[in-house]
Amino acid sequence: MSDDISQRLGKIEGLLIGIDKKVDGLEGQITRQDERLRTVERRTFANSVVASGVISIGIAFVKDKIGV
Repeated sequence: MSDDISQRLGKIEGLLIGIDKKVDGLEGQITRQDERLRTVERRTFANSVVASGVISIGIAFVKDKIGV
């Protein structure tokens, strides 16, 4: 009976080690995805600032030309 329990515990330990390795791999993937998302967010912010500035200048130009 003791050998059977030892074998089962060994299998459980092996499964847990495999799960731990997979979780470590997922953490690395999540970290890379977070970094890419931050890069996209920074670019989006910069683009929105430029676009809003261009629109503001365009509106001011139009107002000046039509005399509002």
